[in-house]
Amino acid sequence: MKEAATGAGEPSISARQIEVFRMVMRLGSARRAAEALHISQPAVTQIVLQLEKIAQLRLFDRSKGRMVPTAEAAALMDEVERVYIGLDAVQRKIDLLRQHEDTMLRVGALHAMAASVMPMAVASFSHSYPRSHCRLEVDSSRALRERLLQRELDLAFMGDEVDTSGLTASEFYAVPAVCIVPATHPFAARAKVGVADLADAPLIGLDAADPAQRQLEAAFAERQIAPRFVATTPYSHTQCALVLAGAGLAITNPLVARTYLALGLRSIPFAGAVRFRAILAFHPGRGQSSAAQHFVSLCRQGVRDLVQR
Repeated sequence: MKEAATGAGEPSISARQIEVFRMVMRLGSARRAAEALHISQPAVTQIVLQLEKIAQLRLFDRSKGRMVPTAEAAALMDEVERVYIGLDAVQRKIDLLRQHEDTMLRVGALHAMAASVMPMAVASFSHSYPRSHCRLEVDSSRALRERLLQRELDLAFMGDEVDTSGLTASEFYAVPAVCIVPATHPFAARAKVGVADLADAPLIGLDAADPAQRQLEAAFAERQIAPRFVATTPYSHTQCALVLAGAGLAITNPLVARTYLALGLRSIPFAGAVRFRAILAFHPGRGQSSAAQHFVSLCRQGVRDLVQR
């Protein structure tokens, strides 16, 4: 390594010189240091002399071919070892990151994904990265946005109604709505259900601010039909639970509906123009780790699996 010039035009100490000095100090002789470094003994001696010249310090007393450290060498060695301890810690951290140990992946999810895609995604991620830890935070889209902006989350899946300004965001999924009914309901055997079919049906709706609910109400208005909402809720999985309890029917997110089929509900394609969307967002100042990218790919596969069943 060539010696770099200082601001005053004088050569500076090189990392190689420090490395050779440290090896001589640790092993007690130029010969052993040369063997450990795979260089010649004269090269070791020459590099140490260069260090002494640049530092303007006598680091070794030379007597009968031996290099005896001076008090200055001992003091310098203390500082050198502190530097190397720090470098060792850096290397250990690199090894941990490479093996995905000591890795915390902080994921935010809207309730619809927490009740559908996330269980299998988190399970698969844990198998792929057994030494990592996934912390799943389930909250409203507005709260998840704030958590992202505060860098309390690495990534978040939010509803499409959320303000994404200040974030790096893209559409994660857009899936057509389904009508979910009890298995004994007359609609259960249908290939599809339309807006007109729901004219007199008791419906479990979503909150008025939900984009899918607004689309549904617009579809009713276009047909000049007054829908009969007997209950509303912010969450698709609560819609499904209410349908299961016999409270009515629901136009809901197909990803969530799939998780209730085994409990006795049926999911029928809805003919109206109602779609459920989710946004994937990151903080723009934070790069995504390979673990985060893998987690997102697992979620994408989970959406595909649920939609294609």
